[in-house]
Order: sequence, then structure tokens, then C-alpha cells
Amino acid sequence: QEDFIGQIAGLYPFASGVFAIPVGYISNRVGRKPFLIATAIVLALTQIGLCTLTDRISLLILSFLAGISGAFLWVNHVPFISENAKTERRAQAIAIWMSLQAITRMVVSLAGGSLPNLMAYFTDSDTSLPETFRYSLLIGAGLCAISILPLIGIQTKPTKLTPEETDPTAAFPTRTFIAYALISVFRGASMGFSFPFFNIFFQLEMGTTTALTGVIFFMSLVIAIPSIVLAPAMARRYGAVKTIVPTRIIGSIALAFLGLTGNLYGAIALTLIAAVVEAITTPTEMTYATQIVPRRYWGRLQSIRVTGFQIPAGIASVVAGFLIVEHGYWATFALAGAFRLVSALFVLIAFGGKNSFRPENESPGLS
Repeated sequence: QEDFIGQIAGLYPFASGVFAIPVGYISNRVGRKPFLIATAIVLALTQIGLCTLTDRISLLILSFLAGISGAFLWVNHVPFISENAKTERRAQAIAIWMSLQAITRMVVSLAGGSLPNLMAYFTDSDTSLPETFRYSLLIGAGLCAISILPLIGIQTKPTKLTPEETDPTAAFPTRTFIAYALISVFRGASMGFSFPFFNIFFQLEMGTTTALTGVIFFMSLVIAIPSIVLAPAMARRYGAVKTIVPTRIIGSIALAFLGLTGNLYGAIALTLIAAVVEAITTPTEMTYATQIVPRRYWGRLQSIRVTGFQIPAGIASVVAGFLIVEHGYWATFALAGAFRLVSALFVLIAFGGKNSFRPENESPGLS
């Protein structure tokens, strides 16, 4: 039931949040690449365990261990890209990375939704049994392991810090860190109340098949990709804050109404709106962080963002599972919309006077 699903879904981000800060400190010293390689190894091994074991305690432990790989990834991916891209190309680099990730997930969502039926055909079984899903998940674990190969081949360049960035007397951007922590807390809670339950909502409430659910996720990624690509241009024209705040408010409204609609097409439309909003606001917020915080604090800020996002996401997922069992999906999606709205308001309050990207050494701070 959704309560146990919420526990499984919640432990992954919770572990990511707990380990994010120590990972950030260590990666500042040993580099980002070892942690990205470790991500693929840990995630592939834990996924194999999650695919094959059935004991509840074992599943919970493996979900927690898998979450450690999330800390390795989410703390290091933005600093890794930013450190290895030219200043004027940083926003495009992050957008390209997110676009490639979205294209991959788009293809896999479409194919993955059909894999259980395909496996049932080849094994002379049916999708009411777990084996057909297990084979599909093992394919995903294998693809994760393959990602080690290009990571090993990547040649990183040494980071050159400017005199301003190495100045020991420079003030630590405390208020900016606090602002990003609060924004991340509410974003994480919103994600925990919604994202882990999208596919279950469509299958149980809307009566969709696994294949159709895969198509819905495919559609959300199809429209998300151009949004990701356009996000840097929008931020340059309107400013980061004017891009993030109104767009995220629209997404919060879409999430709040998702659990109330009893119509499949309406639910699909609201899901697509939420996907576009995330596609625009996430890379914009990431890039803005690298513009207003000195480079030497990137890893630490990303650690705070990940901790602030993942721990509330994990707690919210567990709470959401019980809410759904007791009250239905409307309650959890309404809370998801409310928390996302609050995160948008915090962006406005904290950075409302700083509406554009700035050179990385100009730290405008908070309004």
C-alpha cells in the first residue's frame, strides 16, 4: 500500500540529505569525480538488491543505502559542471546536462512502461506477478553500472580561483545560505508529497495501465526539454527571480488541483504544467546560485541545498503515504502545491531586488 511505498520513497532522499553536508566538505578536498563514479557503483548495487529481495526490512535498508548515492550525485553535479565550463557558458552547460538527462528519461519512460508486458510475453507470465517488473528494473541497474565508463574517461581541468575568491577576509554569505536552505526545504517537502506517487495516482485513481503511465511520463519530458533549453534565455531577458517566481506559482496551483480532478485528461494536463515549471525553474535556480555565491562556496551551498531539499522530501513521502491511505490523494497534492507556493514566495522575499544573472564575482547578496 501507499504507506509502505511512502517509507521506501522517503528513505532515499532522507539519506541523501543526511550525508550531503559531509560529502560536500570531502568533495571540496578530493574532487567531484570520485563521488560521481561512486554514485554509479552504489546505486547499481542497491538497485539489484531492491529488485531481488522481498523482506521489508531489507528493502528499507537498501533504499537508505541507495540514498547515499543520491548525496554523492546531487552535491557534486552542479559544481562539477560549473567548474569545467566557461563562465559565459555555465548556464548553457547546466541546461544541456538537464536536457540530455530529460531526453534519456523520456526514451526510457516510454520503453520502460512497455517492458513488463514484453517480459511477460517472453517468460510466458503476466504483469500481475513481480518477476516481469524485476527484469525491467535489472535492466535499469545495468544501465546505471554502464555510466561508470564515461565518468572514468572524463578529464577534468584544475580550478583557478580569482583573488577575490581566495581572500580569507571575504565575508561568508550567511544570509544567502539561509535563504537557499529555506527555499530548498519547502521545495523538498513539495516534491516528497507529490513526485513518488504520480505513477501510483494514475494507475490506481485514473485507471491507467503501466504502458500508458509510461507514455504520460514520456509526454511530460517531451514538453520539458524545450523548456529547459529556453530557461537560460528567459533568465537573461527577465531575470532569474522574475523567471522563477511566477512560473513556480503556476506549478503550485497545478499540483494543488491535481488530486481534485477526476478526469484523466485534466490530470495529464496538470501534470504536464507541473513538469514544464520544474524544467524552467530548477536550472535557473541552480545557475543563479553559482552567480551570487563565490566559487569556493559552491560545494558547501550545494550541500545545504541538497540537505534542505532531501530530508523534507523524505519525511513528506512517509507522511504522504499515510495521508493517502486515510484521506486520499487530494490531501497530499494540496500540501505539495502549498509548499511549492511558499518556496516561490521565499525566492521573491530573499532575492526580489536582484532580477538578473550577474558575473560570478559580483555577489549581490540579499535584498
